Amino acid sequence: MRLCIAAICLVMVTWLAFNTSFESHRLLHNGADLTARSLTKQLAKNAALPLSRNDYPRLSALANHLAGDDFVLQVSIYDFQGRFVVGNDGNTAPTQYQQLTQTLPGLSKTKSIISEPVYTPTGQPLGFVNMVYLTEAAMSQSHAHFHELGRVVLLMLIITMVFTWQIGRGLKGWEVKRKIRKKVKTLGSPNRH
Repeated sequence: MRLCIAAICLVMVTWLAFNTSFESHRLLHNGADLTARSLTKQLAKNAALPLSRNDYPRLSALANHLAGDDFVLQVSIYDFQGRFVVGNDGNTAPTQYQQLTQTLPGLSKTKSIISEPVYTPTGQPLGFVNMVYLTEAAMSQSHAHFHELGRVVLLMLIITMVFTWQIGRGLKGWEVKRKIRKKVKTLGSPNRH
C-alpha cells in the first residue's frame, strides 16, 4: 500500500513539474512579446510628429534609440503609402534577414516582427513603424532563472523527503521500543486479579 502511494506521489510530482515548466515557458514568451509590442507602440507615438514634419534626423534618432535595446534587431519607419522612410543606423532601405529562422520546433519564436500604425493627433494615418524583436533572446535570462528555481525546489523536495523518512524511521523505532518495554513490564509483573 505504501509503495502504491509513493508511486502515485511520484507521478503527480512529475506531472506537476512538466506542466509548470511548459506554463512558465508560455508566460515568459508572452511577457517578451508584450514588451516588444509596448516598445513598438511607444515608437509609433513618438514618431508621429517627426513623421508629419518629414524630420528624418529625428526619426533616425528615435529608431537608433530603440535599436539600442539588446533584443531589438531592426527598426524601420514607413510613410502612409508603405515606402521606407528611415531605419536604425541610418539605413535607407529595409534590412532583409534571410538566414535568421522565423521559428524553432516547439513553442517559441526566435524573432517577432511587430508593426504599429502611426497617426496624427487628429487620427489621420501617417505611416507605420516596424520592429524585429529577438523574443527567444529576451526570455533567455528569465528562462535560466526558472530552471535554476526548479532545481532548487527539487533539491528542497529531496531533502524534505529524506528528512521525513529519517524522522519516520526514528519514530517507528522509538515506538517499537516503547511497546516492547511496556510488554516486558506487563509480563514481568505479577498479575493482580
